Amino acid sequence: MSAVVREKTYEEICAEVGSFYARHVQLMDEGHAEEAAATFTEEGTMVSPPKIATPIVGRAALAAGLRANADQLAADGIRYRRCYSTILVEVREDGSVFARSYVQVIKTERGKGSHLHAMCVCEDVLVRTGGELKVAERVVTRDDESI
Repeated sequence: MSAVVREKTYEEICAEVGSFYARHVQLMDEGHAEEAAATFTEEGTMVSPPKIATPIVGRAALAAGLRANADQLAADGIRYRRCYSTILVEVREDGSVFARSYVQVIKTERGKGSHLHAMCVCEDVLVRTGGELKVAERVVTRDDESI
């Protein structure tokens, strides 16, 4: 006997994308670099021009970059909190999901308080791997670097 698999509704996909980002962002904000990198596909890519003009390719390279960044922030007494507002979720014909989000990055420095550090647009292509959503492609554009 075979199990009947129904397609997810748009609302279920949006909820799944929201849950994905809640976990993904928490891992990044808490400095869990390797776990955050595991939310990308094995060959996932990230680019953020002009700062990261050449795409970072592969989970290992992403983990190394995230680890170096997390270690530097910790040494400097800085914490980032990312606030995602997903504004567009599109299911593509190939089954991937395109998600466009506005991201506020709040910077808190030990003894200096908090302030808005950056406002960005994050565009991801999410794919299902082992039943979970993973980032296959990410493009981050900071508002202050794209005007």
